[in-house]
Amino acid sequence: MSRPKPAIRLRGVTKQFGSFIAASDITFTVPSGQIVGFVGANGAGKTTTISMLLGFISATEGVVEIFGRPMQPSNAHASHQAIGYASGDMELPGQLTGAQYLAFVRAQRGNVSDEQLDAVVSSLKPQLDKKIHTLSRGNKQKIALAAAFLGGPDLIVLDEPTSGLDPVMQDVFLDMVRAHKQAGKTVFMSSHYLQEVMDVCDRVMLMSHGTVVEDVLTSELQELGGKHIQVATGYKPTKPPKGAESVERTYENGEARLSFVYKGDMGQLQRWIAALKQLNDIEVSEYNLEGAFKSLYESEDTQ
Repeated sequence: MSRPKPAIRLRGVTKQFGSFIAASDITFTVPSGQIVGFVGANGAGKTTTISMLLGFISATEGVVEIFGRPMQPSNAHASHQAIGYASGDMELPGQLTGAQYLAFVRAQRGNVSDEQLDAVVSSLKPQLDKKIHTLSRGNKQKIALAAAFLGGPDLIVLDEPTSGLDPVMQDVFLDMVRAHKQAGKTVFMSSHYLQEVMDVCDRVMLMSHGTVVEDVLTSELQELGGKHIQVATGYKPTKPPKGAESVERTYENGEARLSFVYKGDMGQLQRWIAALKQLNDIEVSEYNLEGAFKSLYESEDTQ
């Protein structure tokens, strides 16, 4: 029995605009049935890479394959019948109503039942009776996502998909992504919201300066876990607790702020906090993907 073709495969992919290299020698494979997060700072090359794997632009060098077939602008239209796509700044036909646009996508994709249409509409609750150009950014994004998920395509590619959505609708979107995976389908999504990626993705790739610099399982990132501690006091602490990492200190207008990552004994941390003088504020958050990639983001910003 032959193995299923990977949903996405990039081999040695480079994209050059004049003398500017937007993507350089990118190689990765996404098996069918995975949810993959694609993260990186603005300008890292994420959108360029997504544009190539969707066939919006051609690679200068290398091969892009979707389900084993080369993807090029010349054959992109046919391939898009099996692909859903939405971006955070997607331009939709403003003179159509939401209902008209979804009807158009349904006709293009084919084999979309009334039940499948009702399912995405009932989940996202987009405004369908008004022309798209009159809608808020959030409602436009609901329509874009409804179109991407319509009919349960084998592959959904998303570029900053929750931009403009309120927190409740972001949770609805994440539930839709989980359900898509349970149906054996594939999702490839870029995001600036790292916790969002942690919540649903099997694997995370970090892009920096046009190339993929990290490719790790989300479970491995979870194992790096710890606590990110931030305290503000009216008294400058002499030192953080034993075992603290990534320590940062500021002192301004009579208030000291201390930030660090802690992976040690929680009892020891509690005793250290209890001994602080003039504690004004404390914040404890999970140290996971954001912490693991923080230094890479910072180094990218300074280059």
